[in-house]
Amino acid sequence: MTQPSLKPPQYLQPRPKAVPTFSSTSVATTPVSTTPQFSRSSSRTRQESPARSITPSDVSDKATAALVRRVLCPHAHAGSVEPRPINVLLPPLTSSNDIDLQLYATIAIVVKDLVHSWYGKITPDQGFVEEVIRIVAHCTTQLESRLRSVDLEGLVFDELPELVEGHINAYRISHQAKHPPPLFTDSRVIYHNLNPHPALSPVPNPANRLTAREQQEHEAQYRQLLVQGTLAVLLPTEDLENVCLRTLVADVIADNILGNSIGGRICEGWFIWASITKFIDVVKARTEPKATGEELEVGTRSRLEKFGLLSEENQSTDRNLSNHSRKSTFSSMFWRILQYFYLAFMIARFVILGFVTAYSQPTRSSTTLKTPGLPIATKVEPLRKPHPIISFRVFPLISDLLDLPSRMPWVSGSLALLQHHLIYGPLGVGATDGILDQ
Repeated sequence: MTQPSLKPPQYLQPRPKAVPTFSSTSVATTPVSTTPQFSRSSSRTRQESPARSITPSDVSDKATAALVRRVLCPHAHAGSVEPRPINVLLPPLTSSNDIDLQLYATIAIVVKDLVHSWYGKITPDQGFVEEVIRIVAHCTTQLESRLRSVDLEGLVFDELPELVEGHINAYRISHQAKHPPPLFTDSRVIYHNLNPHPALSPVPNPANRLTAREQQEHEAQYRQLLVQGTLAVLLPTEDLENVCLRTLVADVIADNILGNSIGGRICEGWFIWASITKFIDVVKARTEPKATGEELEVGTRSRLEKFGLLSEENQSTDRNLSNHSRKSTFSSMFWRILQYFYLAFMIARFVILGFVTAYSQPTRSSTTLKTPGLPIATKVEPLRKPHPIISFRVFPLISDLLDLPSRMPWVSGSLALLQHHLIYGPLGVGATDGILDQ
């Protein structure tokens, strides 16, 4: 017995589709041709991705170099395909190209604002600007060569802390009110009487505005004298005879650099606090460890456990993890003890090697000077014998900042007694050219 056909009637069957107007081969080849092209392009992008990325510092250096070329040497790269480097176009200021770039950027801003504003209206000649750059370059190179012969240890750890310590003591004394208000004296007057200075006199009086104007005039005159004396030491004789250039350079350094930049901005309290805050933020960002995935997962689990949203399986796994963490505390303690032993060993090794190599170091009381024309180096005795390292004023400065003489006088007295015995004791361990000094 055969079953009837289940084929639907003719009128219920779908009509045949119309033939497309375009070739079927194009449709078939389109995805085939596009797919390999896409894969090749993606592979090409993956091959090009490991290239070095441009950092913000590179962009800043390029912008700085463009500013220097546009202001200080605008006609140097005319007609050339690639601009020449700045260290070829301009004379060197210091022994570092990076520092030269920043210094030339500062000079370019000063020249653009103070020289081109009036000199460009007279003539487009760059000879005057080139002479200014040459004088500044000569001053910076001479200043760097003189700084190399300066006793940086005594300057940073002895002379500058002594100035800061004197300022702190005078400030504290001037703000100690010992008399009632009728006999009260202004703290600024007391401070300037303790530390008189011609550039800061007279003390500005709010009742008399002429005193503030007179004090500003004295400060400007003192800056001019300071810069003129410095240029007389650094510049050669032929440049000192050029009154126009010397006056312009002195005005730029005295008024814009020392007066507006250093005195009007860098020495202000808000600038110092902002610099300290930025420095702390940078150090904090480098030292703080970033949260890993495991730490984030543990924090999420603790919040879920608090509200009872974890299942029993998750809670059992968390118990196993807690047991494993308890067991790992013993291993972490063991490795920590090993780290402490290794740290103690490295400290002892550093101290022993320091004492051993101290005898082979040259003495601080005599320096070796080699003349360019003579092959033999000669020892030059300094004008005064250097102070021992442990007698530098940086240690009393730290004591005053911590206020040890009033808070812990016995600690301050014990340290002073130890310092005296190390310097003037029978062994002379801390004296000049001693073991600790070396």
